[in-house]
Amino acid sequence: MVAEKKCAIVMLSGALLSACNMEDSQDVSPFLIADTVKEYELTWYDEFEGSAVDESKWQYRLDCKHWSKQQKANNVVSGGVYRILLKKERVLCPKNNWLQPGQKEGDEPAGVVQYSGGGIISKRLFRYGFYEARLKTPVGAGWHSSFWMMRYLQKTENSDSLTFDPLASPLNSHIELDPFENDSIDPTHFQTDAHQWKPKPGTEDEGRTQNKVGTKQIRFNDGTTLTDFHIYGMEFTETHLRYYFDGELISETAFPAARYKHNDVNIWLTGLGTFLGNTQAIDDSALPEQIQVDYVRFFERKK
Repeated sequence: MVAEKKCAIVMLSGALLSACNMEDSQDVSPFLIADTVKEYELTWYDEFEGSAVDESKWQYRLDCKHWSKQQKANNVVSGGVYRILLKKERVLCPKNNWLQPGQKEGDEPAGVVQYSGGGIISKRLFRYGFYEARLKTPVGAGWHSSFWMMRYLQKTENSDSLTFDPLASPLNSHIELDPFENDSIDPTHFQTDAHQWKPKPGTEDEGRTQNKVGTKQIRFNDGTTLTDFHIYGMEFTETHLRYYFDGELISETAFPAARYKHNDVNIWLTGLGTFLGNTQAIDDSALPEQIQVDYVRFFERKK
């Protein structure tokens, strides 16, 4: 049974803060500016109150992708916050086929990266409910921060790595849900969307490797920056996806199970070095940096 705790979201100096009493908590609800908040109850969470990643809840993302190697040592918990450490360090990645900063088309992949990131993946599988995280992104260009959901796949022959290439999946169809993706070159923008990978013919466009659904670019010009803490939420139902930012609905898209073949998913929190967002290089002057996550929560509809 989930430990009960009472939490409130309060405004302090323009920032949203989560105040929790870890001892008593059936009043914990999604942070929503809507009546639907009353329909949900907390059934899984991590408030990161310990001194290390809770390995009964999480496994590590350990892979080479784009410009970084994701390392177990880069995942730490302190001060009530989960931190993905982002570093400049040379790490061998012999199977990494991505060109590195300074390389050009036609060059051989370097087989080594100059940066490291990290990430964790829930051991539990989830489906319909409300997913929520409070987090902040790093300062300086070059890092992709994400709070997202997809079922992770089998380990490769290298037991320190997880395969999650959706095109390598033995499943004919499976989904990826993205309530939050940011490229740190732009701290005033993030993206939401969903994918159906390897769709069976007839589910949408026959022969496609994926169907990308409901992509939305959220941009701020009011002084909001994602390098401050914000609350990202997503409601996943049999028919729709609804995305929230600091309690306000920012996007809604039809995502019916009959069309997109819903399946159970894991929760991912990840940070990696990348060229995404038209990034030309990682800002070394800002390193070391970190992605910080205050909490992750999953709510299900009350029975």
